Amino acid sequence: MGSFKSLKKPLLSRAVELAIKRSIQDKMYTPGEKLPSERELVEQFEVSRVTIREALRNLQSSGLITIRRGVKAGAYVAEPNAEPITESFLNLLSLGHIDYSHLIDARLYFEPRAAEMAAKHRSAEDLQRLQNLLERAEELVDTSRKRSRLLNVSFHCEVAKISRNPIIIFITESITQSYSALIIEKTRTRLNRKDIRKFIQEHRDILDSIIKQNSSEAYEKTRRHLLETYMTYARVSPDGQEPAIDRRIKQDYNL
Repeated sequence: MGSFKSLKKPLLSRAVELAIKRSIQDKMYTPGEKLPSERELVEQFEVSRVTIREALRNLQSSGLITIRRGVKAGAYVAEPNAEPITESFLNLLSLGHIDYSHLIDARLYFEPRAAEMAAKHRSAEDLQRLQNLLERAEELVDTSRKRSRLLNVSFHCEVAKISRNPIIIFITESITQSYSALIIEKTRTRLNRKDIRKFIQEHRDILDSIIKQNSSEAYEKTRRHLLETYMTYARVSPDGQEPAIDRRIKQDYNL
């Protein structure tokens, strides 16, 4: 296990943060591995506990580490994930800078192409994972529409994972999760079971094209599904559209 050098200069918390970040980048500490305890970090850096805690909070906010409580308490190097990107999208949503018309517009850039590539490169394990997800979403329709919808919308994230490209996966997860957090909460009493089953069936249709390895069909079905989703939400929640984006979507896709 490596150790850190003493620091004796201003902006100590930032310096500590950068030193720990470099150690992670240099693979001195790998995902899942625990960092030295607060006490050990205080001794190694020769700074206060407050400085160490501030540095660790910043690293956690950036998604590089996770802070655990309880028996295995401590700071651990995080597995790569999309949470920091998702958090940025959620901040934009909460501040009113973007709405679901922006999000669906962005999804139209990524998700049809991801489905197209999935049809070319999917494995038997990928197909089984997608089938299991949709079956579970269908089972939940009658007991929890919210859980069914959250699970169903993650279908697009699972399709993106077939790319094996972290950038595509993280962007898709962040946009889709932000979209879900916004629209599912706003419309939780406005969509009935028939609407939800329609969304699930559209995903089944996309999956059928992926199974057949018909990439152009997978692309077109995904594009059409996203537009159908947009029009459904525009009907039940008309206040969630930015007029200029709404006009462009309808013009570009002949809605």
